[in-house]
Amino acid sequence: MLKSWKKTGPVLAAAASMLGMAQCAMADSYDDTWMECKYITQCSCTAANSTTAGVATSTPAYGVLNDWRIGNGQPDFVQPGEAAIGAIGLLYGYHRLTVAGRSNADLDGKAKTALSGFFWSWARNANNQSGNGFPANIAYNTSYGVSSKGGGDARVTAEMLVAMWKYTQLSPNGDGANYRTQEYAHAHAMADFTNANLNTWTIDRSYAVAAFRCFAKWATSVGDTGTSTYYSNQANTISGLIANAQDHGSWHNYYDYLDGGGNGVYNGGINQTGFSPYEFNARPCGEQFAKDLTTWWDHGTAYNGAYLTVQSGQYAGGVHQWTPASGANTQVYPGSALQLADAEWKIANATGNYNNLYASAWSHYNFAKSAVGSSTGSGDWVNNATTDAPYVGGFIDWVNTANGARPASWQRFVDTSGYMIIATEELAFSSIVDFSS
Repeated sequence: MLKSWKKTGPVLAAAASMLGMAQCAMADSYDDTWMECKYITQCSCTAANSTTAGVATSTPAYGVLNDWRIGNGQPDFVQPGEAAIGAIGLLYGYHRLTVAGRSNADLDGKAKTALSGFFWSWARNANNQSGNGFPANIAYNTSYGVSSKGGGDARVTAEMLVAMWKYTQLSPNGDGANYRTQEYAHAHAMADFTNANLNTWTIDRSYAVAAFRCFAKWATSVGDTGTSTYYSNQANTISGLIANAQDHGSWHNYYDYLDGGGNGVYNGGINQTGFSPYEFNARPCGEQFAKDLTTWWDHGTAYNGAYLTVQSGQYAGGVHQWTPASGANTQVYPGSALQLADAEWKIANATGNYNNLYASAWSHYNFAKSAVGSSTGSGDWVNNATTDAPYVGGFIDWVNTANGARPASWQRFVDTSGYMIIATEELAFSSIVDFSS
């Protein structure tokens, strides 16, 4: 067990002061949430996005959320798992805004259209599925038909199932109960597919626990108590199996997967699989291993003495999505930082703010939410029209800490906006986003 770290020094002191600013930041957080909700609607292949306003509802691509904004009128390459996270973010963000009276007519129409198109059209179109599952990737042609897609993927199918359950809870269209009834058979087939095709990868199992707990509640709501009990038990069993992937050595991380002998394996490096069991509510956030893991992710090193979180300087709080076993990776990602902020907020909430984890979560969050051109933080948040106008919102995928290089500005992935909304819901509004409930 790692001993508690004393968070000292200018960087972490600044992070602590950010926590005190949380209430002050809340007012601006409504505007930030509005911007990211609007951006997600601009990734929608529906009338919510002017460049795809005329796409027929019968086409397979109709309703999909593209990985990045659709500036060319075509969702050419889509990852359904990332689209599901974007949809979850839009559901939570738009709900937050409407409850507070902070939406407007423009966003009202776009959010309702985008969400209805995604869940009622795209998710139900068999052309977008592979058997009873969803593929990891789909490409569409200029006629908005499927040009290629992969086989069904258990992890992606689990992400979609969680998103569909969230729609039944948070739909702004007044159709959540109807969707819950009409789509139960579809959801059941997805749960069965995930269950039959699940592997020993930690990230896949984490999504499956969340999906099975959501589906158990779905089954209860329609009176299928036997199925509810089965999938609740499956979730608990798989959560226990995830614990077998805990690395109790000096790293205090989760292995990527378990081999045939039940031994933990790192797949050539360290990635954010390590905190996924807590981010996606697959393991108890109050357990001791969760606390030890956050200490390591905030202050520890992996291969070749490389820190997982940038400790100081311009990019302090940035998180490495991937730390290779050999060589070096100097890219840090706003998406990974937002996801770690989410996990740490949940662990802080469950442990009474162990070791001031709220401050740590804010440090990752503020790194990510740094506007293009900023001299501190990621500099990846497109919060004005100076980059790739008129598409405001979203996050450029990464920044290279060695030279400040970034990819093209259109590489703003919709799930990062979803993760930003989720982290804002927790840090700014103190409301948990439980993927399993």
